[in-house]
Amino acid sequence: MEQAGESAPRPLDGVRVVDLSQIAAGPYGTSLLGDFGADVVKVEPIEGDSMRYVDEGFGSGESAYFYGVNRSKRSVALDLKSEAGYEVLTRLVAGADVFVVAFRPEAVARLRIDYETLRAINPRLIYVTITAFGEQGPRANQPGMDILAQALSGMMGVTGEPGRAPVKVGAPIADFIASFLLGFGVSAALRLRDRTGQGDRISISLLNGLLATFANYVTAVDRSGLVVRRQGGAHPQLVPYQPFLDSEGRYFVLACLNDKFWERMLPVLDPYGNFRDPRYALNQDRVLHRRELCGRLQAVFVKHPAKYWLEQFEAVGVPCSPINDFAEALVDPQVVANQGAMHLTHPTHGDYLVLNNPIRFERSPTGPWGYAPSLGEHTDAILAELGYSREEVEHLRELGVVRSSPSR
Repeated sequence: MEQAGESAPRPLDGVRVVDLSQIAAGPYGTSLLGDFGADVVKVEPIEGDSMRYVDEGFGSGESAYFYGVNRSKRSVALDLKSEAGYEVLTRLVAGADVFVVAFRPEAVARLRIDYETLRAINPRLIYVTITAFGEQGPRANQPGMDILAQALSGMMGVTGEPGRAPVKVGAPIADFIASFLLGFGVSAALRLRDRTGQGDRISISLLNGLLATFANYVTAVDRSGLVVRRQGGAHPQLVPYQPFLDSEGRYFVLACLNDKFWERMLPVLDPYGNFRDPRYALNQDRVLHRRELCGRLQAVFVKHPAKYWLEQFEAVGVPCSPINDFAEALVDPQVVANQGAMHLTHPTHGDYLVLNNPIRFERSPTGPWGYAPSLGEHTDAILAELGYSREEVEHLRELGVVRSSPSR
């Protein structure tokens, strides 16, 4: 599918998002809203989002990490602890549609950016709070991050090889699931506001987002006592559904989701022994005989390269895949066909690679449109939009209330 022309309206044109989030979950979620056309105003502290400083991919204060999750938005640098800075924020809120904050509840209250306070300024405001663990309970005011949510949710507990230490999922999955939930929740809230005329409050936590990914396990755990243990690359409910090693020391995945696929595998396996044993006919029995069956399969798969096996199984319609590293994934023919990555052009640093928005519309552009902004790059323009005169902006800058980046 071709991406719609840039002249076509974007889905969220006319929606303004005030973004006070930092790190990854909120910033990437608001970037996706920006891809959809929302005017995302990233409100940063005077020193900037802390993730600007985790590396120097584009120079000091312009990390590659930050560039990866903060496209399609504008930046204003503001001291929210000052009365003048808070006044700027309230003007932004008065004209905003969405407000996103990712601070602990106690910090939200201290800064006077809680829902009730901002709703009094703008009753149509959709207020989104992102926390690690939720806003109530014993961990509500504890520092939170992706790895802690992975640990607490059970995600790390089921990830890794049997008998070895738990493993964090390679990507910051708790952060990015929260990003996707942010877009989902905001879109639903905008639709609700169309009908009621009123905004609402959305609460998203990294912990709840990860728990939601266990939807296929939870009922089985409750109903049948399934014990979900670490299985490495395998699946506790399906066999064979895991990586196997080939003759060249590379791994590939075989994903036998049901008995139909197992039956399709059998002609490929027939030359290597009796895999038509009745004990293997049904998935529930293959699960019971997991170690024996997968051991036999592994002894077969080391006889040929992965390419050979993938061709054999694809020919009979059995789900399978090579296991790419990330560099290989970016150039995989399917990822390329999907336009999974694209370049943005920065006025100083030139082209750099980002992942495309995973949601595509037929008649509306939804991809990234702008590079990650420098700290305070749009401060002057945004304050002018809020009615501040040039002299007032300069006075705020002299007071240290706002910060502007040099013009490019």
